[in-house]
Amino acid sequence: MHAATIDSLYREYHQQLMSFLKRQLPCHEQAADICHEVYLRLIRASDTPALDNPRAYLFRIARNLLTDHHRRYANHLIAIESFTPMLVCPRACPETELCKQQCVHRLSEALSTLPTRQRQALIWHRMEGLTQREIGERLGVSERMAGRYIAQAMTACQTELNAIELSNEPS
Repeated sequence: MHAATIDSLYREYHQQLMSFLKRQLPCHEQAADICHEVYLRLIRASDTPALDNPRAYLFRIARNLLTDHHRRYANHLIAIESFTPMLVCPRACPETELCKQQCVHRLSEALSTLPTRQRQALIWHRMEGLTQREIGERLGVSERMAGRYIAQAMTACQTELNAIELSNEPS
């Protein structure tokens, strides 16, 4: 694919792609990173023949990158959770206990604001250990959609945790 073609695709679809990605992600910067990665993938795929529907092709790349992003994020959370018990002090001070209580309260509020299917999928996955396939069957959706619900719920909870951390930092 020629540079001129990629440039024209960028000019024509960049705004639409960014709007789509901003709706899917909690952070403008993440959306911009993924949007740029879409065009980098397009550049790397130099053997791509002329596209019948370039918009669909770009959005397919974006959806695939979003899936990868949510997967990496979920794995990151799992890794963090596996180290958490090693970092806990056996004798918690009152301030720490208060912080924990506030964190649990805010996460509970964040969960209550989630759409029902996302909240239920996350609870079944984390609390009952159900697989995505089992969650999909219970919700009457595909395994892939169940995975999306879990990832979206985890992203919302992580956003809330980030906000908590920012509010607890000394000024």
